[in-house]
Formats: sequence, structure tokens, C-alpha cells
Amino acid sequence: MKTLKEIEKRKKEILKESEAEGVDIEKLNALNKEMDELNAAAEELRKKAAEEAEQRAAIAAKVGAEKTPYIVIQQEEPKKAVVEQRGTMTLDKQLDSVEYRSAFMNFARTGQMAEEFRAVAMTSGNSAVIPSTVLNQIVEKLESYGNILPLVSRMSYPAGVSVPTSELASPAVWTTENALATTGVAVDGKTTGSVTFAAYPLVKAIGLSFVARVQTLSAFEAAVANNVSAAMGKALEAAIIDGTGSGQPTGILRATPAKTVTLNKTLDYSDIIKVKKAIPAAYRTGAVLVMNESTFYTFLAITDKQGQPIARVSVGLNGEPLYEIYGTRVVVTDWMKDYDAAAKNDTVAFAVQLDRYIINTAYDIDLVTYIDNATRNKVYQSVSLVDGKLVDANGLVFINKDM
Repeated sequence: MKTLKEIEKRKKEILKESEAEGVDIEKLNALNKEMDELNAAAEELRKKAAEEAEQRAAIAAKVGAEKTPYIVIQQEEPKKAVVEQRGTMTLDKQLDSVEYRSAFMNFARTGQMAEEFRAVAMTSGNSAVIPSTVLNQIVEKLESYGNILPLVSRMSYPAGVSVPTSELASPAVWTTENALATTGVAVDGKTTGSVTFAAYPLVKAIGLSFVARVQTLSAFEAAVANNVSAAMGKALEAAIIDGTGSGQPTGILRATPAKTVTLNKTLDYSDIIKVKKAIPAAYRTGAVLVMNESTFYTFLAITDKQGQPIARVSVGLNGEPLYEIYGTRVVVTDWMKDYDAAAKNDTVAFAVQLDRYIINTAYDIDLVTYIDNATRNKVYQSVSLVDGKLVDANGLVFINKDM
């Protein structure tokens, strides 16, 4: 059986092969099948490794000595110890180890953590930070939860960071040799501006029952990761689309568009041409259409003069549907209004380069715990400081409905 490293290497090779020119459908089907097999094999290896790690931890606990990568050497002076480390281990690896994650779960349940782990876990404002493994799960699920989050740009700077913006000060002008010799060249300055990011708290509190709190390490991690990722993923994606900018990120629908297109009362081929023409030429590369999935199927019914549909649905290597309208990729989201339910002049779609929207995380997700006496649940509360803005709206086109 292949190792995880070999599997990841082969998956990258498959992706490269699928993007090569001249690949026929039979080859793509074979690559897709092999990708599914590799994913299944990787999942089996991870599951097996997790089970083995838990068994080793259980055996070590029964003999009264938890297995850790440390040796505590007692010095002559009592109640003082020096921690000696076998080999070299970075802080990230310490936090990602099964031993630390077990200690972290024990801390979340009892409030107690061994001295060697406390040194890397304690912070000034919180009792502990989420172990790397749990945090990685949260980030991964945020990226795979929605269709918008993977396409925006990310920063991780302290609150108050500014992103410079500018445009060409004035156009170049034609002149004559005589004017050049007598009056010279006028010097224009370059106008600059900036977009400043704040830091808005995004919070999620999870209550786990007594039974859930005494489950295994993997079950504890899954409960935290699934609840936090689902709640924060929905909140972030909703804010990217229509955030008010007050106490939360500023949504794309709150920006001032470069152009606005109003659809005909009866959708037809000319509507698509109007939308395509409205996107500035400099912003067409990488631009996507963002809309509700139901709205896309409304466009799917439109045909050209030859009776051919102007929209299409294909299937990617991962089995997920890929939407496209007249050569422009469509990103679907539930945070946009459905065309059929929208009112007159409502924005039912927009065209934009999503990488022009920036999410800044001023403080990564942490974790504090407390007991809710009324329900006897133990509450795990996570907080993150986030802001987001569209830093360049010159390619933004709103598509509005006409009754």
C-alpha cells in the first residue's frame, strides 16, 4: 500500500495530467476513478494511524506513564526540573502531536495540563489555544464549506492595516518637437488612496453534554471542528456577499459597482450579451458570475438564435458540478436572492474578480471553556477577529431584475 506522501504526489500528477491539452474523455474518466481510489486509500491510512495512536496512548496510561517526546531529569535542588527533548521538534509539531492533543482534551475536561505541555499552551489572555490538528481541521472545513471563501484573498495582519490603492493620474498627451523644446513635459502626480481593515469579533460557543465530553479524542475534535467550522463558515460567506460593514465585514453588494445591468422582463439571449459587454475588458480575465443556484437554472433555459443553450453544467474531477454562462464561470451561493423570488430592481447576480475581495484575520481562532450550570453542559467558546472589504470595485457589475 502507498504511503500518504506517495498518494499526495500521485494526486498532484493526476491533476497535472488532467489539465494537459488533448486529454480525451476516456483518460479523464480513468484519472477521476484513480483519484477516488487514492482518496479512499488516504482516508484509510489516516484512520488506521489515529486508531494506533489512541491505542498506544491508552496502553501508556494504564502503566502510569504517558508516552511523550520528553525526559524530565531531576536536579539536585528539589522541586525543579529540566525538560530535555529527544531530537528537534518545532512548536507546531509539539501542538500537532497526539500527546499534546490528548493533554489538551484533558485540559478542556478537567482544567489540568502537564507542565511540559503548559509551557507551549498557555497564553496571557486565554487558558489554552486550540491544538494545531483541530485548528487545521477548522480551516480545511471553512475552505470546503462554501464556494466563495476559497476564491477571496487572505491576509493576517493586526487591526488597522491599510491596503494602498491608486490609478493613473492622467492620460498621456501628444505633443510637438517645438513644444517639447520650449515648454517641456508637464509632470503629473499619482493619486493614491487606501482601504483600512478593522477587527470584528466572530464568536461561536459550543455546548457539549456530559456524554460527549467523555468520548474519545477523535470524537472530541470532530465535535469542535464541525460545529465551529459550520457556524463560522456561514457567517463569513454571508458577510462577504452582503455584510453591513458595521461590526462585521463589508459585503460586495454594499460596494459601488462600475456598471449596473438591468435584465429584460423576459430573459433572452440579449441579456447575456449585455452582461458580458458590461464587464470592463481589463477585468474579464478571472471574473466570475455570482448568483443563487436557482437563478443559474433560470439562465440555463435561455438559448441563442440556433437554439443552443448559453449556459452549461459539467462535472469536475471531484464529482462536483461546474457552472458556466457563455464562457464565464458561475459561482453559486445561497446568500444571493433567487431570481423568481426577487423584487423589481433587486440584485440577483454580480460579476467580479473575487480575489479583489480581501479577508483579514487579525486574531486566529482560540478556545476558552466554562460550565453552563443551567444545562450542565460544558461550553467551548471560540473567537476570531476578522474584517473584509472589496478593495477594487472597478470590475464590479451588478445584474438587477426587471419585473
